[in-house]
Amino acid sequence: MKMFYKRALLLLALFLLPWVTINNLAYAANWDVKADLRERYQSFDNFNFDSGNNKNTWEIDSRLYLKAKADFGNGLTLFLQPQAVSIQNHAVVAGSQNFSQADLLQAYLQYNTGDFAIRLGRQQLVYGDQRLLGHLGWKDVARTFDGVKVMFKQDAWKFDVFAVHPSDIVNMTPKTATPQGSALITWEDRRLIGAYGTYSLNPKTGIDTYFINWSHTQQAAVGKGRNVNTYGLRGFGKWKGIDATAEAVFQSGDWNNTVKQSASAFALKTGYNFDTWKTRIGIEYDFSPGDAKTDPKTHKNFVFPFHTNHALYGEMDRFSWANMKDLSLSFKTKPINPLTLKANIHFLSLDKAQGDWLNVAGAGTLYPGLASYTQTKAGTEIDLKVVYKTPFMKNLKLVGLYGIFNPGAAVAERNPSGKADTARFGYLIANYVF
Repeated sequence: MKMFYKRALLLLALFLLPWVTINNLAYAANWDVKADLRERYQSFDNFNFDSGNNKNTWEIDSRLYLKAKADFGNGLTLFLQPQAVSIQNHAVVAGSQNFSQADLLQAYLQYNTGDFAIRLGRQQLVYGDQRLLGHLGWKDVARTFDGVKVMFKQDAWKFDVFAVHPSDIVNMTPKTATPQGSALITWEDRRLIGAYGTYSLNPKTGIDTYFINWSHTQQAAVGKGRNVNTYGLRGFGKWKGIDATAEAVFQSGDWNNTVKQSASAFALKTGYNFDTWKTRIGIEYDFSPGDAKTDPKTHKNFVFPFHTNHALYGEMDRFSWANMKDLSLSFKTKPINPLTLKANIHFLSLDKAQGDWLNVAGAGTLYPGLASYTQTKAGTEIDLKVVYKTPFMKNLKLVGLYGIFNPGAAVAERNPSGKADTARFGYLIANYVF
């Protein structure tokens, strides 16, 4: 923790230096500066669904964001977001490990003129329901990209085009053999290009359409020759008390040099909003056909390694938007002004019993598929969340969550021990913006 604050002070000095320099060079610049400090405790209990070999873990995380936006006039702005992160992690299989990191989460120049804008530098991509592209703010280091984005907006139309490279700033993932941690996924020799367009009938109703290509060169450490096209359509709307979203996504291209990619994923959700206590009840169905591995020349699992699935298919991150079926019910209410209560229940299944059960990132296999498997019932997850914005410190937000996953027959079939024991997850967050 001491090292974290040293790094935070170093970041602050690095942050103030360009502020002073640029401000001296450009007297007309107007600066807006904010800071965001988050402390989080979280624990994972029995995530392998085997109480006889419970690989429980806990973490205490600290994260500091510094945000500064400078307006130089004539349409030119600068945005800087340095961050410092410290994680104290304890796992049964790895013991206690400490990690710290300081870097730039975002740093870009933007030029606006009329309906046109261009952004150059390190930036986040946030679109739609963030099923594919989002900031992943839940993670301590979040997700960001290096490159260029061109934006056009006129009347009801909004259109973005981007060409970026995933920023390789994530070295916080604990590893038994590597106490200092290592990246969950290596972004070396990968690129992401795409276009995202929105037509709005009104501020709350419209249609999104998009095309995204991600590829790995022949020099990539993983996935040589990968070249996957992802294209989709998303409709969203709100009429009186009803809100609804529907999204369909398809993939084609090359999974690697010898295997083609052919996959799809779908989502449909709706809810009704009551005036009483600002209450919403909702229902959602998410589906993606699985890959039974009957055709070795075609990869049929929908995989998008930059997506932000956390909490979309359960807070416990046991599922990706691939080889899955998820029927979920949600409830949200605000009985008093500072307090929000949320509850979600997910009824989770695999689409193909023989297919891989993929984790939240879509890049790791929770359980590999086998031709002999017959069970698809994954289990039921219940998540209860409390959000409290303290009236005596209006910039402080407290969040608590408790999640429980009751596994089904698919877990018992896949676990080497045959166990299908309940898993639990919880966290407490204190977030202060100043």
